[in-house]
Amino acid sequence: MSERGPDFSDEGLSRRLASELPRHRAPAHVRSAVMRAAAGRSPRTGWGPAAFAAAATAMAVSLLFIAILPTSLTSDPVERLLRAVVAEHMRTVMWGARRPDIIPAVTEEAGIGLARSFSGDDRLTFLAAETVFIDRRRGVALHYRDVDGHLITYVVLPGQGVGVPDRKRVQVDRWRPALLQDAGFSTLMWKQADFVCLLVSDMVSPTDVQHFKEYFVRVRTATEPVPNY
Repeated sequence: MSERGPDFSDEGLSRRLASELPRHRAPAHVRSAVMRAAAGRSPRTGWGPAAFAAAATAMAVSLLFIAILPTSLTSDPVERLLRAVVAEHMRTVMWGARRPDIIPAVTEEAGIGLARSFSGDDRLTFLAAETVFIDRRRGVALHYRDVDGHLITYVVLPGQGVGVPDRKRVQVDRWRPALLQDAGFSTLMWKQADFVCLLVSDMVSPTDVQHFKEYFVRVRTATEPVPNY
């Protein structure tokens, strides 16, 4: 008798998803948003466990579609790169780093070294480093979590052919990165040596943007990308 084949039933698929897919705790601000939405429902249509789970699933699916939207619909290299970096950030929010590793191993694989790197402080906790391939550019991504639950992603990529838009520049300490906001995300973009660097998060309110700029100063001061020949 032949061995039993894969179980493609709904129950079998559920077991495989539960056992094989990585699970990551939702950011605090996402959990708070879902709880606020649940609290705002009228008693007549109260949220039971099934309804709450359905809402959380719908939110996750919506975020997934945002993360996989095509990034090649524009010929503007800055806009194309921005969309690709935001999509990568969203993937990390949902699923975590593909293969979190120590920084030396990641930089060796990416071909971009970090002579110095920000290791975290009282506001930002370092989570993971990974090699990324964004808009046909191989680079390095470092992920941090702040005390309010926001995920902040620092990405450094080869900078050939990409310029920082001058009209979007803002003064932050002694630097003038470009502040770009789109689809509920803020991105600070700057050139450092031959590299383009981006810091992205979902911090868009005036207070959050101010904190985001402070995070930029911490990361920019402590991080120095160099060619890894």
